[in-house]
Amino acid sequence: MELKDKIYFQEPIRDRFYNGYSENETVLLKYSGKTGVFTMRNLFKLVKPAERLVAKEENIWLKELKEDFEIYSKNGYERVTQIIRRLVYEPLLIIETQSKKTSVSASHQIPVKRNGEELLLRAAELKSGDVVLVVDDTLNTKEESITNITEDKREYLSIYGMITESGGAFISGIFQKSY
Repeated sequence: MELKDKIYFQEPIRDRFYNGYSENETVLLKYSGKTGVFTMRNLFKLVKPAERLVAKEENIWLKELKEDFEIYSKNGYERVTQIIRRLVYEPLLIIETQSKKTSVSASHQIPVKRNGEELLLRAAELKSGDVVLVVDDTLNTKEESITNITEDKREYLSIYGMITESGGAFISGIFQKSY
């Protein structure tokens, strides 16, 4: 494998960055002393510096965050170090709970409880009844069961991902892997 095919922790891009969130997914973010909700697309546009191409054949673009951006996660706010944008090469799935909904690529990883066992599964492997962690508008977390999984038929040019300190964050209110 060539150096261009490695990024962050020297893991191959093909295994790491096929998963991601749709451009309209929202995140709760602290930036410059303010807190707000951003879509992934708007967040990617907001951060400086300009994006750089890191894998031409897979059309993966990266932004290193020089400023302090913190995203809400299980343990409060944590720093985001990189944001990734890439073309989508697989179906997007809509995962719904009683109160939340998110659209992610089929290979995106989401921590769940199934039959009392904690698992990290790709979205395509999820089932109704799997339990995920969600956050409400007052930042209280609770567990909710997945009620519905459908294919997102909309066309997307890009999906987004981010690298955080702990590797997880609440995306559209559902705790998900974030590399």
